[in-house]
Amino acid sequence: MYKDNIEILIPTFNEADNIEQVIKELNDEGYYKITILDANSKDNTVEIAKKYDCKIILDDTTIKGFGGSVINGLNNLSCEYFCIFDGDNSFNPRQISEMYDKVNSGHDFVFASRYLNHEKSEDDTLFTKFGNYFFTKLVRIFFQINTSDVLFLYVLGKKSNVKKLNLVEKDYSICTEFIIKAYKEFECTEILSKERKRLHGDSKVNKVLAGLTLLINIIRLRIIY
Repeated sequence: MYKDNIEILIPTFNEADNIEQVIKELNDEGYYKITILDANSKDNTVEIAKKYDCKIILDDTTIKGFGGSVINGLNNLSCEYFCIFDGDNSFNPRQISEMYDKVNSGHDFVFASRYLNHEKSEDDTLFTKFGNYFFTKLVRIFFQINTSDVLFLYVLGKKSNVKKLNLVEKDYSICTEFIIKAYKEFECTEILSKERKRLHGDSKVNKVLAGLTLLINIIRLRIIY
């Protein structure tokens, strides 16, 4: 089955309360090639994932942070296809098959969007809603990219194509780096995938710091492109 050739990459940090449900939902949909990209969690996230025979890749001394974890996973892919997923149960795994179909109908990368067709996110606050709107609008203007969501790194593509993106951002700004480079260099599209509220805990992203690094990264890429 094609699902055996899709490696699900899940960056995690202290997701012990969520990761078991995430893995179970993926298994229920037929996805068993799951790689946990763990940023050296202090809880038993890794131990729980091992019970389900997940592959584990830990942050090393040179590659750290959310972006670093993603790059680490992409550099060690064992399947032809990959899908970046989240460990807090906010992503719906049912969209993976739709994304796969679109990749095999001529698109190089397929991104999930929370806001396609003016939809809303269940997990948005006023602050995050404004931030998502601002950065998406900025990217659309700067790069002439037809995207509705630049901060939702739920994407499926081929191993052979992602290597060509030369991703370097080791923090949260990899979200915008990935989508900008992909749209500028490949054929991309997006599908709707509503974001669900995380099961337990709060987001570990420092939103102010993340916003600043995102802005710097977007400006740097604007100079390049």
